[in-house]
Amino acid sequence: MSDTQLDSFPIGAGKFLPVDHTGPASYTAGGETLGVVNNMTGIAIKGLGSLDMVLGSGNASLSGNYIVQAQQTGLGNRKTWKLLWFNAVAGLADAGVPLGLGTLSSAATQSTYTSAGLLTVVGANSLKAGNFIVLSNGTSGAGIIFDGMIVQVATATATGYTVNVGQMSSLNYTIATDTLKYQVVQTATNNLMYGLPLASPITGVLATANLLTITQANALVPGQFVYLNGPFKTASVYALGAVVQVATATSTGWTANWQGTIIAQTSGEVAVASLLVTNGEAPVTTGLFSTITNSVGTATSGTVAGLLTMTSQNNWAAGNILVIQGLTTNTKLDGSLGPVISTSLSPTVFKINTYSAAASTASEASGTAALLVTGSATGAGDVAAGTNLSGETVRLAYIGK
Repeated sequence: MSDTQLDSFPIGAGKFLPVDHTGPASYTAGGETLGVVNNMTGIAIKGLGSLDMVLGSGNASLSGNYIVQAQQTGLGNRKTWKLLWFNAVAGLADAGVPLGLGTLSSAATQSTYTSAGLLTVVGANSLKAGNFIVLSNGTSGAGIIFDGMIVQVATATATGYTVNVGQMSSLNYTIATDTLKYQVVQTATNNLMYGLPLASPITGVLATANLLTITQANALVPGQFVYLNGPFKTASVYALGAVVQVATATSTGWTANWQGTIIAQTSGEVAVASLLVTNGEAPVTTGLFSTITNSVGTATSGTVAGLLTMTSQNNWAAGNILVIQGLTTNTKLDGSLGPVISTSLSPTVFKINTYSAAASTASEASGTAALLVTGSATGAGDVAAGTNLSGETVRLAYIGK
């Protein structure tokens, strides 16, 4: 963060200093510190013995996306100030705003995948650790099975990145030519989906063919989405990196629909799980939905993408992220999660790429496809910790003693 100092002039006994203030590259929840006595943010204040007041509360940033509030941190003359940033535009953290996808990346050149569930992709990127992305454009044998999967970036450099995907850990291939692309999951370029770690660890994992049961102290609510960070024991590595929707929850555990490998690691785990949120710690949940009358699932293999074709009266658009729940016949598809693709998209049919484990056609008496949206903010109201505000500028004024 930095300030551009403009001409100062005296007002009464103090001095008035207007500045163009640039936000921090990584916001601290509860406000960024503007400075201490004689040490404002990045500028030398001549003639100001101490910072007596910050003007600019309620001002909008130059982009119009944020408003700021200045808060003093103590009493008397020798005190510091904090600047809190809040979303100012509908869609940054409001309830019911659909999640979508950012700009499609260029193609990668190769990938490797280990039995521990770590996928390493070689290719130019602008990712940061913690970003959630949707993978696409994979080729046969090395990437196509990842098409449509929502994964979290574990590490990233300018030339490659890694993600954890435990579902296909048996593949274990070394180096293969690959054309994977990615898009960041977001509601806007300055409001990305991220994981908010839950306070207590996962201590047990039990997965049948359809149901995941997690032992963990929690305050989750059915309908929320959870990311399973790990680390998991070898027997339960298939849960690593999974994104699931909470079906039921008590204070000691929760359940979700499951399409992966059976797991019976009921104790001894010490894994982390994270609630999926957007700015302001707004939980990701579901909004608009359409009713499904027929479903076709393509089983995942080393050479086939998991493709679901759903007959449904809908108004979906390519890039919408949906979750499938409540199917009557093809129940193994319950909990399937992925983006709508443009292929064959019509008011009566849509397709999503996802991890799928059921190749069948089924007439459905019930079932829904629901749109992933942001929920109501549960944090203090200011933007989430880590939000990049370095592209935002707001006019402030400092008054010194």
